[in-house]
Amino acid sequence: MKSATKIEISKKDLEFIYGEDFILFEQKIIPYCYCANCKTSYQSTIINYKIFLNDLNDIILEGFCKSCNHPIARYLETGEVEKYQKIIEKVKRKILKIN
Repeated sequence: MKSATKIEISKKDLEFIYGEDFILFEQKIIPYCYCANCKTSYQSTIINYKIFLNDLNDIILEGFCKSCNHPIARYLETGEVEKYQKIIEKVKRKILKIN
């Protein structure tokens, strides 16, 4: 079994992937993350996060809870969304420098 890999991408890459939907990402994803420390039912805001793409073309945010600074993460299943698939592949090729 192959191990899962992830590559770090920039916020600019994320904006490119989401396009017009990026505003919704900022409004509906960033402020609605679950913090196991706060136990807030997805009402924590993720801050100081890094953005990754995994081998399934899903986006992973790894950062900290705005309220308590506990490490939190958010997993977004973008690899299953047809309109993002080709754009994600372009981003991966650019980062990995594949033609």
